Amino acid sequence: MMAEFHFIRPLWLLSLLPLLWLVWFLRQQIPAMQAWGEICDQHLLAHLIQNKGHSKRRGSLLILLAGAVLMIISLAGPTWSKLPVPTYKHIQPRVLILDLSDEMMVDDLSPNRLIRAKFKLHDLLNRPDVGQLGLIVYSGEPFVVSPLTDDGQTIDALLSSLTTDIMPVQGQRLDSALEEAGKLIQQAGFNQGEVLVLTSTPPSTAAINAAGALAHKDVHTSVMPVLDDANPVNPLFQRLAQAGGGAVIPFADTAIDLDQWLTASSGKQQFSANLQNDMPVWRDQGRWFLVPALLCLLPVFRRGWLQRINT
Repeated sequence: MMAEFHFIRPLWLLSLLPLLWLVWFLRQQIPAMQAWGEICDQHLLAHLIQNKGHSKRRGSLLILLAGAVLMIISLAGPTWSKLPVPTYKHIQPRVLILDLSDEMMVDDLSPNRLIRAKFKLHDLLNRPDVGQLGLIVYSGEPFVVSPLTDDGQTIDALLSSLTTDIMPVQGQRLDSALEEAGKLIQQAGFNQGEVLVLTSTPPSTAAINAAGALAHKDVHTSVMPVLDDANPVNPLFQRLAQAGGGAVIPFADTAIDLDQWLTASSGKQQFSANLQNDMPVWRDQGRWFLVPALLCLLPVFRRGWLQRINT
């Protein structure tokens, strides 16, 4: 244990230098009682001054010096053991909704809309510290690919298998997918969250109403139209974002669109203790040096005790 002894804030030990200078300076001072030697003969002075006064002065200085040294050691942060401190992880719940209808196979985005959308999801799922992510795909019905999880790479490994052929029912039931997203967030124990919809089809009135219902539960819906820049964005996308309390995120070739969504959806971040990743830190043991330091200072409160330094 003592082999690991060190100081967390060792620069405080430099305070010992002015302290030692102060002690030396006080010792060089002529005590008030000895000043009588300038006006009184030495053979008479011995009968006027008590010899024990010098020893009291020295003892007082030693007590004050010991108290000051102990306080400086305490400030320097002596330590010889580590304390496990829990770290905190970002648990902002975010649900991704991917459209797997036939409209996503249009090739106005090369090679097609679906592959470009999966590339976008790949970039997002491999980002660190984005919180918990879940994935839902939909066409005529919604299907949960993954509930909320911290392991985005596990979801990323499933992207290659997501094609329009796996959907048993064709159609556009974004409203059902939004309701399923709200259930995922609620079942995970969260009272708020974020939803991002990647689709090329303008939302229906039912989907807009579903986004509004989620917004009343503090679950905000944003949409990223997977469309080429030449295609005008349908105003229904904006209505969906307004009803859901989110934003319309323009699809971009770079990660600027993801940055925009993550920035906009990080207003109500939540954190929880990561019990599996405790971080050991050196435990400051300076408090143990404060107790004897205070004991050394107790005599100072006696009336006339500080006068010993000058006598």
